[in-house]
Amino acid sequence: MYNKEEMNAINIQLVALFIVLFADVISIIITYNQKLDLENKETMFESKELFKITLYNRILILVLSFVFLYVNFKLYNISKKEGEDLKSYTLQIVASLLVIASGIIALYVVKLSDTNNIVDVENPII
Repeated sequence: MYNKEEMNAINIQLVALFIVLFADVISIIITYNQKLDLENKETMFESKELFKITLYNRILILVLSFVFLYVNFKLYNISKKEGEDLKSYTLQIVASLLVIASGIIALYVVKLSDTNNIVDVENPII
């Protein structure tokens, strides 16, 4: 018999991982656009559009970081009820908090950037 709460947490995690794939594809497109610009070829996006795309992508990544933190807390609480060792769950929560901190910094960097150098701060993985 499986734990329904645990199954729900894992389902949330699966959906979030598919959205992470989408965010990664967006990051690849942004980076490819920068490559085209450096080669003096026609780019897919103008700098203002690219700024908005990068900003929204960073927000999406930050939201996803909170989703993973939520899932980690859910799994921690389930494991606590079942009397399991909580060390790995505690470390996952700490890692999630660090990812959120880096996501906030990355979003702040995008907000500080002008539209001409936005891709210089793009990084598909935070």
